[in-house]
Amino acid sequence: MNEIHNAKNIQEIINDLNNKNFEKVTKKLKFISEEKIYLNFEFWKKQIDIYENNFQIKINKFKLFTNIGVIFFKLGKITKSINFYKFSIQDNPNFSLAYNNLAISYFEIGMFEKAAENFEIAFKLDKNDLNAQKHLINILNLIQPKYNNNESIINLNYRINSEIKKLNIKNYFDSKNIKEILYLCNNLIENFKNDLIFNETQIFRKNSNNLNCLRHFKVFNEFNIIPKFCFGCYKIQINLFTVIDLIKLYFIFDNISLTKNNMRKCMVETRNQIKGNYKGYIYCTGIEEAKNILEVINQEIKIANLSRFKIIIKHGCSEFYQLYPEYEKINFDGEQVMKYNEKWSTKEKLIDERVPKRNDNDKKVWGKYVKGINLSDILIINNWINYADIIGDFSYKEIFEKKIQTNFLKKALENQIEFRKNNF
Repeated sequence: MNEIHNAKNIQEIINDLNNKNFEKVTKKLKFISEEKIYLNFEFWKKQIDIYENNFQIKINKFKLFTNIGVIFFKLGKITKSINFYKFSIQDNPNFSLAYNNLAISYFEIGMFEKAAENFEIAFKLDKNDLNAQKHLINILNLIQPKYNNNESIINLNYRINSEIKKLNIKNYFDSKNIKEILYLCNNLIENFKNDLIFNETQIFRKNSNNLNCLRHFKVFNEFNIIPKFCFGCYKIQINLFTVIDLIKLYFIFDNISLTKNNMRKCMVETRNQIKGNYKGYIYCTGIEEAKNILEVINQEIKIANLSRFKIIIKHGCSEFYQLYPEYEKINFDGEQVMKYNEKWSTKEKLIDERVPKRNDNDKKVWGKYVKGINLSDILIINNWINYADIIGDFSYKEIFEKKIQTNFLKKALENQIEFRKNNF
């Protein structure tokens, strides 16, 4: 990539800054990032110094610094983006967006504690920044910071962890125990001074491996081909019929011991016309691993005494099945019906070439989820209970009698309530 040294381009940006045309500056900087032009760190600092020394009208430097930080992030130069976000904060310590972006950069390279600190500052500065709030709640699945006497989301999460441990519950599948946990946690949440909005419906337990699903869907959506990785991807799907059983499955997934600590999730279905309301998934690499884990999960489900369930092994993602029905078919005793077309590899390379190369300091780090009940888990279970109420699954009243209302679910289900009720 070429270094930016075109004086005309720089002068245009400086003129826009001088006239306070920040929207134009942002567009030009965005264009630069999309063209993947290399931004020299010292060069930009020099240009900003020249601007300051030659123009009387002062600019909002913090906005410029933040925009450059975003460009560095998009180019995969995470540590340089961190430097510019810090410059922005030095110029304006009350600019919440800079803290939020700084936290995202720290999160990207595995500095989770620093990420949490900066998400918390961003949210304190702007209580309407639901992005910072969501990121902060999510990151607490990876770390458990210590209590520090502040009225904060971090400390609310800490209190939930510690109070549940004090209960010393041995059987998480007993409805009375589930009820005790939910009321305890929701009382802590209700006493928290800030409203918590968390529009999530899936609870994950992840290892530190990256399945790279977003990349694979880019390949499929652009070229209508199934990526090579997905031919070795299998998942165990567990269909459930009551929200109580979904919560019990969540406890199974939190405590289950698998050799590779396979990624797993529990969720409610919100996609239109997709059958099944309550689901759990365990992601496997290869059919033999899926068959072995199927035996393990069957035993765990018997212990949990789920009322009604169905377990199947699926090949990759359902989104591939309509275009490639042969991919869906599984041969449990030999080679699969559909095999990867090696000619597709050239198209996969086109997608990969768009991703900027990173040095070792800038590489993405994938964290491992901690075991135990966190704030995010309780907020999502609350959303599940609201979902159950909307579709007429009143089994939840056995474990939680209060009404929980979340507008985002009501809107998501408004055109499919009858479909969901029929599934129930």
